[in-house]
Amino acid sequence: MIALLPSLDRFWRRNPAGYRPGEALDRLQRDLRPYACERHAIGALTLRLPQGPVITVRERPQSLFLAHIVSHRFSLNGGTALTDALTLTIGVGGWLRRGAVRYRLVHAGSGGQRLLAALQRYPQIGEALAQLDFRHAALTLRDGHWQLELEHFAASEVVSRLPAGRRYLRLLPEQRRLLLSVCLMFSQLMEKLDE
Repeated sequence: MIALLPSLDRFWRRNPAGYRPGEALDRLQRDLRPYACERHAIGALTLRLPQGPVITVRERPQSLFLAHIVSHRFSLNGGTALTDALTLTIGVGGWLRRGAVRYRLVHAGSGGQRLLAALQRYPQIGEALAQLDFRHAALTLRDGHWQLELEHFAASEVVSRLPAGRRYLRLLPEQRRLLLSVCLMFSQLMEKLDE
């Protein structure tokens, strides 16, 4: 019985049927023009912003019943003087129409309160996040490093087997601008926290 566990684990972690690694990322790369992108794996690329930060983009296939979604996770990281381990999850309030941005701290000490105070001092970060169509956003601090992860609703491919279909949801220029602005503002915010 124990010998079956690795086989079952591989079965549940396999890619969905019909998933074409790198194809959705090719389309996203076109949406990211004119920014410089460099592919370093089939399902991953790095995006260099003119102001300096480097963003890593990875494909994330997710299985559904008779379908799957290939979304992209944008991540940005760097070093920090904050030593607390914490996770800041970011959400947007309102179920009927979009409201204000909500920040929720998990496992935070004094560094978490300092981070929340900095986010209150720079409301333009919250304003940009409120206009951004994202499904996941989190900032993690651990062992002197920070990582911001964002997953946009667009910049994804929806593949259905019944009825058969494949549709790519483009990352529109305004949403691309907001996404890259949020990454840049978080990078600058983390630099200011170290001063």
